[in-house]
Amino acid sequence: MFIINQTLKADKIPAGKGEELFKRHIAWFTKHFEQGDFLLVGPYTDKEMAGIMIAGTDSREAVEEILKEDVYYADGIAEYEVRSFKAPMISASLPSFAGK
Repeated sequence: MFIINQTLKADKIPAGKGEELFKRHIAWFTKHFEQGDFLLVGPYTDKEMAGIMIAGTDSREAVEEILKEDVYYADGIAEYEVRSFKAPMISASLPSFAGK
C-alpha cells in the first residue's frame, strides 16, 4: 500500500482556473476511489490546499500512472510525496470515521 501526501502550489494555479481545476481533481480521485485504487481520500484539516490518499495498488509504478492523470500533475501545480507502507493492523472501526 502507499500513502500519498499532496500539496497544491497556489502560485502555479492559473488565474481564474482554480474552481475548474478543483472540479476535475475531484472527478479524478472519485474515479480512482470508485475503482478501488484509493482506499481513503481526504483533505487535511490543519493545512490548506493539501490532502492525503491511501492507495491499495500493487506497485509504485501503478501509483505514478494514476497520479499522472491528475489535472494538477501535468503543470506541476501539486507536489506528491509517495511512501510505501504495510498495515499489519487495521481497526474494524475504521469505516465509522468516514466524514469526520
